[in-house]
Parts: sequence; C-alpha cells; structure tokens
Amino acid sequence: MARLKDAYFLAGGRFKILTVSVFIIGILIIGRLFKLQVLDRSFYSEKVNTRSASSYQALPANRGRIFVYEGKNLYPLAVNIDKYNLIASPAEIENLDEWVGKMAPFLDIEEILSRDDKDPLLLIQEGQDSDKLKLILTRLSQKNDFYELLKKDIDIEEVEAITDSGVDGIKFETVPKRYYPEGSLFSHLIGFVSQGSNCSQKDSQQCVSGEGQYGLEEFFDDELSGIPGESKLEMAPGGYLITSPDNIIKPPKNGIDLVLTVNRSIQFFICQTLEEAIKEYQADSGSIIVINPKTGAILGLCNKPSFDPNRYFEQENFALFKDSCVASTFEPGSVFKVITMAAALDTKEVTPETSYNDEGSVQIEDYTITNAGDRVYGTSTMTNVLEKSINTGAVFAARLVGRERFRNYLKKFGFGSLTGIELSGESVGDISNLEEKSETYLATSSFGHGISVTPLQIVNAIAAIANSGKLMKPYIVDSLIEDGYQNVRAPQFVRQAISSSTAAALTAMMVSVLENGYGRQAKVDGYYVAGKTGTAQIPKQGGGYSEKVIHSFVGFAPATNPRFAAFVKLDNPKKGEYAESTATPTFGKIADFILKYYNVPPDREH
Repeated sequence: MARLKDAYFLAGGRFKILTVSVFIIGILIIGRLFKLQVLDRSFYSEKVNTRSASSYQALPANRGRIFVYEGKNLYPLAVNIDKYNLIASPAEIENLDEWVGKMAPFLDIEEILSRDDKDPLLLIQEGQDSDKLKLILTRLSQKNDFYELLKKDIDIEEVEAITDSGVDGIKFETVPKRYYPEGSLFSHLIGFVSQGSNCSQKDSQQCVSGEGQYGLEEFFDDELSGIPGESKLEMAPGGYLITSPDNIIKPPKNGIDLVLTVNRSIQFFICQTLEEAIKEYQADSGSIIVINPKTGAILGLCNKPSFDPNRYFEQENFALFKDSCVASTFEPGSVFKVITMAAALDTKEVTPETSYNDEGSVQIEDYTITNAGDRVYGTSTMTNVLEKSINTGAVFAARLVGRERFRNYLKKFGFGSLTGIELSGESVGDISNLEEKSETYLATSSFGHGISVTPLQIVNAIAAIANSGKLMKPYIVDSLIEDGYQNVRAPQFVRQAISSSTAAALTAMMVSVLENGYGRQAKVDGYYVAGKTGTAQIPKQGGGYSEKVIHSFVGFAPATNPRFAAFVKLDNPKKGEYAESTATPTFGKIADFILKYYNVPPDREH
C-alpha cells in the first residue's frame, strides 16, 4: 500500500512537471507568434509583397517615333535604338586571370595591365590608375554571384566582338535608347526623353522608358509612350528572374508615331542663318519662326543657342532646354505697331491716308513719349507711321480706338491667351496693363511696351493679316500614325480677327515699309514683301528699362499671295543700333531662300 502511495505521488509530480513544461512551451509559441504576426508584420509583409511583385514584369512598349517629310518619304527625327549592358557571371568564370586578359580591351583596362614572362598572372603596371581594375577584380571574385553589371550602353558591334572572343560567363541585356539623328537641329521642337527609372539598377532587364521632357516628347508623352505589356518571370540558376516569349501575359502596345509640319530644308536654313546672325551682330541669343499663314502649320522653328538631345545630361545650363519661341515672353516694341494699326483701321477710326502732326513727343498724364532718336516727322500719314516707326503716331491711332476696344482687338489676335500649339511650356504673355484705366498703359502698349508676348503669338497674329484677317491655330503635327494608319490633322480656324478689307489695306502699308521705310533690307527682287521692324528696350527686374535691346522683324511674302510668314528676333545685339541693320537683312535672306525653295512665281517686275 505504501508503494502504491509512493507511485501515486511520483506520478503526480511528473504530471505537474509536464503541465508546467507545456505551459512554458505554449507561452514561448504565443510569444513567437506575437513577434511574427505583430511586431515583424510589416517586415514580412514587405518581403511577401516584393516576392509577389517580382513574379511579374512589365514589358515596355516601343516609344513612338517622330518624322518629317522629305519629299514623299518620311525622314526620322526621333527613333529607338537598342544598346546593350555587359553582364558578367563570376560563378561561371573558371580562370579569372585569363578572363580579364581577354576582356581588358572591352573594359578599357588594357593599358593598366602587363604580363610577367615568368609568371602568367596579370600584373598592374607601376604608376597606372588601378582603382578601376581593383573594382572589377573585387566584383568578379564573388564565386556565388551570377550577375555583375560591368559596362553600359555598348553597341551591337562591340557585342559581336565580345562574343567572338569566346570568353565564358558573359551575358548581354538589351536596353532601349532614344536617338535623335539630327542632333541639335530640332532640339527645341522635340525635347528629349530622360533615362528610365530602372535602367541603372541590377534588374536592368526590367528597364522602363523614361519620361518625355520639353517639346513634343513631353507634350505627347502619353501617346508616344504606348501601353506596357506584362510577362511572368521564372527563377533562373543564380537566383535572378528571367522571362521568355512563352510567358507573355499581355503584349505591349507601341506608341503612336508623329509626322511634323516642319520642312527639314527650311529648318536647316533658318538655324544656320540665325547662328550666322548671332555671330555677325554679336547677339546673346535669337529665335526664328516660319509659319504657313493659310493653315497655321509651323514650317520651321529655331532657337540659338541650342543643345544636343542625345547628350542632354551633359548640359549644365537647364535654361537652354526652354523653347524661347513659345515659352519666353518679351516686350515686342515697334513690330506691335502693325497690331495697333489693324485695330485703328478695322474700327474705321483711321485710313492709311489719315494724317496728324508729329511734334516729336506727346504728353500722356505724367509720362512723356518720344520717338526713337528724338526724331520729329511733322505732318505724317498712318502709312508713314509704319514706314518710319513713329511712336507718337501709334499713340495717336490707339487713343482714337480707345482702351477697351484696343484690348479686345489684342485678344482677337490671340494675345494674352495660349495658342494651343502642341509644345510644352507655352506662355500666355501679359496684356493685363490694359485692364487699368490709366491712359499711359494704352499709349505705351500701342508701340509694344508695357505688355509681353511670345514670338509665336506675334508671328501668328501677323499670319492672320496675311490670311485676309483669319486667325488660324498654329500646329506642328501634320499627322499621327497608329497601327499602320495615318491620321492627317486638318487646319483649325480660330476667328476673324479683322476684316479682309482691313487686312488688304494693312498689307499695302506693310509693303510700303519695305519700299519707302526702314525695312528695305528685307526686300527680295521680283516680289512684294510685307513687314515691320522692331527695336525694343529690355525692362529691368526692378522697374524701368536697361540699355539692352531686342531687334526684331516680322513679315510675309509674296504680299499678293503669301506662302509664309516669319519672325526674326535677336537678343541684345552689340553691333547695329536698330533692327533695320540686323534682324531686317536676316529676314531678307530667309524670304529669298523660301521663295526660291518653293519656286514661287514673282509677283512684280524687276
């Protein structure tokens, strides 16, 4: 009986020990689960999500290309080319010294190496920079590594040369790149594409296209980019993920191609002419736009200085990326007198023969307005006002029109609003001074001061005069090509800015500027050319005007049946006091080229 009792108590003790042990183990399990599910939840959730996300890969679509017409054929301005990344797999390299010896020419380390006749191992030459070689050897010495990016952006010829060398442990990744065959010639029109977000990472096979920056690349970024596809990834030896054509879930949809209205020959000529003018007249910069007045199609657009979109990343001055023709505003000066006269003629407040007496200055409130060079012209007609660019004459005409009507005519011509051209960064300009009741603002605006406009707004307004008063929407994309179908875009009429009779009378006055006024150097033998000069002071940031000036000329030809309108702007030329000796002859060269290029029949006798 005593033995049975002892056995009972012994069994009871064991049970208690077992119970306590189970309790302790349970506490440990609960604690571990709490740590995993609560404390470390975000960590493991991220791991799961990362593994899940990396099971699929976005397949980048081919970016749409950009073309211009060369005759009936399409000439490429922006295309996609394949570059390659050189990948080494250290785990597959058997003899590192021999491997480095064969690959040295392709890794740009050949000059660093020498070979000892007694020892076949590669040595570092004395006095040579060995950091690059040391880095390569360090990365290649990792025997369990299957992926080391050694060189980026190599071309197919180098790929073939490396392949022919017979080295082991080599792979190549295809990396799409944007390429601009014409370099800087169309840079401000097109812009560029920034590097893709994953292109410099280890998984560069997942490299996605970058974003369009500036110009057409930015404005049409969504259309050009296309729609990415999707592919399932598989784990390859070495632990990295790969895809295959059999695993494509959704194929990518390539981007839309653009065909521009720009004429390549005109573009080349105006850029060359602008560069020569900047050098000859020692200007800081300049812009030229050429437009078809009947349609609004841009035939050429150039800013200098420019940049190479293939090497945009080397440019430290980001301001050069800005398209001054559409994104920069300036006070237009005397070219704006054409718009003032358009309003005065269209309201029938004046005719080309209306005269007034110029005394060289006019007092408006507390402000005295004088003519350029303090000249006095005496009795002058409205035609004389344009011929001699008389400030007081512009004030005379504008005061007859009145502030409200004058402001409304500026809006009819598109000033103070966007033109809607398909280029990024367009500026609206500023004519808000005309909202003020002060007559001084009306007076200064009449000859192009106190307001700001873009070069595109100026040339489009003058094109409306050339087009019988019809304002067209400027555009630069002639057609879009999607899935093999070309969709041609039609010109868009905006509004009748002035009557056709006003446009005809104003055209005759602008022809007289070249025949009898300061625009003589823009004349072209055999043609009537209409135009207007402009010399404007550049305002200072704190108010008032600096000694710097802008020279400009705007016009169209032939005056009887215009084929083009153009605007020339030279910023702060150091040589030539007025536009008549700088921007005017520059316009003349452009007009002569375009008329001959299009083989336009002469509209006047020699």
